[in-house]
Amino acid sequence: MTINQKIEQEYFDHIIAGKKREIQLTTGAVHEGDTVILEEWDPHAQEYTGRKIEALVTAVRPKEERSQLVQFEPKESKYTPAS
Repeated sequence: MTINQKIEQEYFDHIIAGKKREIQLTTGAVHEGDTVILEEWDPHAQEYTGRKIEALVTAVRPKEERSQLVQFEPKESKYTPAS
């Protein structure tokens, strides 16, 4: 399954830099082996920036009610983050 997920610029930059490989999601629909497309969101402009990263979900752990901690590895795809 492929899931699109909005992610704020601050966290998106950490992912691009290789400093972050885990996110918390409130959806219960993510499973190991799924693909997540992380779409950068600018909270000030209230719009997507156009940058995306495609990632493979490598582990999912329940965090709180209706929340999951999702580990992932970026994968090569048609989405190339702008620098």
